[in-house]
Amino acid sequence: MNLIEEYNLNTKAFVHFIKEIADDDFNKKPEQNTWSAAENVEHIIRSEFGTARLFNSDTKKEPNRDSESKIKEIKTRFTDRSKKLQAFGVVLPTDGKKNKEELIAKFLKSREMVIQLIKEQDPDEVCMKFEHPLFGYMTRKEWIHFNIVHANRHIHQIEALLTSLNKI
Repeated sequence: MNLIEEYNLNTKAFVHFIKEIADDDFNKKPEQNTWSAAENVEHIIRSEFGTARLFNSDTKKEPNRDSESKIKEIKTRFTDRSKKLQAFGVVLPTDGKKNKEELIAKFLKSREMVIQLIKEQDPDEVCMKFEHPLFGYMTRKEWIHFNIVHANRHIHQIEALLTSLNKI
């Protein structure tokens, strides 16, 4: 499967999952210090918001870069849900009730812009505008895999949240 197919598949899976969440549960929290499903979705959108800008900014070639190793590191770190990761800054969700359809539309628009850029740009160039706090400077391909793995991590978090809501 190529990068675009993988990104599209993840996009469809994430949107399908979010659409299946009952409207009554979308903004609920089982505990005060946890995020609702809506806040998780908004966090993903806020995390991915700059991807298109990042892809269009300064890049550099690193012919000897081992992207597969970096992607493996990203997958390992983000699939281990026993280790809590702390979001901060602009990627934190905002306060207040959120509209599911509006969030889905924002997510899809952002993903569509990135898909177009993947078609036009070299996925192996390193994006130099922003250094990821955990993984450093990453190639476009590594960023795409980060977005996929990050979205999947939040699907699992939302599943756990929904299970908690049903136990209350």
